[in-house]
Amino acid sequence: MQPNTDQWGQPIQPDPQQMLVGTPQPMVVGGVDPGMMTGRPAQMMSFIDSVKSVMMINYATFEGRASRSEYWWFYLFTIIINFAMGVVEGVTFVMIGEEASFWVSCGTTLIYVMAFLIPGLAVGVRRMHDHGKSGWWILCPIYNIILFASEGENVPNMYGPVPTNVLAQ
Repeated sequence: MQPNTDQWGQPIQPDPQQMLVGTPQPMVVGGVDPGMMTGRPAQMMSFIDSVKSVMMINYATFEGRASRSEYWWFYLFTIIINFAMGVVEGVTFVMIGEEASFWVSCGTTLIYVMAFLIPGLAVGVRRMHDHGKSGWWILCPIYNIILFASEGENVPNMYGPVPTNVLAQ
């Protein structure tokens, strides 16, 4: 009889209620050995948790791994902020004129870049790590988009354990 099979040779499926140590949610079974309880989280990270994770907990953390939901929710957040900044800049252009609006635009853009450049790079590098790739792959334009969109490795890799999509308490 092969390991991880029952007496009739059928693969043994782990109990879906089992949980990965340290996470309060069930895992989607994957990886090499079903008995290892490895795999991706069954739930994606929420929008608010993603923003908290990237902007507060892991602001300049380039180590570890980031799940797809953490990366894409944060990306959506930056798009929303960009849209809001465009509205503010448009209103100031109409209300106070072209020259003053230019200085407001420069100021808001500078604040945005200072606030979002480092965490944006950090979450992108952690997303590359989820695939077992070096963070330098973020510089390869087409390939990194494919990696950002595809699911990461189901098992712990050299960059850390599988992301849990649960904020550290």
